[in-house]
Amino acid sequence: MKTNNSIAFFEKVKTITETKWAHIDSNDPIAILIQPGTKWKPGLSEQALLEFEKEMGFTFPALLRNFYQTMNGLDRSDIEADEENNTSHYLHFYSYPEHLNNIRSQIEWIYESTGVTPAIVKANGISRIFPVWGHRFMMIDEPGHPILSMYGNDIIFYGRTLANTFLADHLGYPLSRGHSEQVVPFWYPGWRKYPKKPKYKPNKGVMTKYIKELKRKITMQHRAMG
Repeated sequence: MKTNNSIAFFEKVKTITETKWAHIDSNDPIAILIQPGTKWKPGLSEQALLEFEKEMGFTFPALLRNFYQTMNGLDRSDIEADEENNTSHYLHFYSYPEHLNNIRSQIEWIYESTGVTPAIVKANGISRIFPVWGHRFMMIDEPGHPILSMYGNDIIFYGRTLANTFLADHLGYPLSRGHSEQVVPFWYPGWRKYPKKPKYKPNKGVMTKYIKELKRKITMQHRAMG
């Protein structure tokens, strides 16, 4: 399927996924969390999008606006089963305004795990992040707005666009990664410099020394300003 991150594209995959979910195959790993008959909630109005942007503190890239204008989360929660087949509800897609706090909590968790704050991000030109679903985060300030998979400080490059990431995660399309992965300053310096996933350690970032130096500089600047 040709991807272009347009409203027309998201309308098309909305129809395809709803049709797929109407007849879920229990052996399909892509749909394992989705309840049969699940549908997307209607997209957000322009006014609701503006309110959402105001709550987040930044203007959404066009592709993220197109996504939320088309679909605003699911009409029912996903189901997750453990090894003993006990089920629990699982939040995969985020709806506005219902899940605004969940979105903020996800961002705060990544910031805390990598040793940054909103002030450090702003002062040093680090891209802001936004969870589009689960642990897939869009790079708000990076060209093309690539998607990283971020779980604490366990961060890998995932997809070059929102559209091809959607196809990979929800319709089983392949993702081309590896040596062509895009460098994302600070968050993902590239496969050559970051060949292995870091082990998860609370409040320890993947670039700890760099962050310590940034914090030191910011502290000195604050002291100089009195």
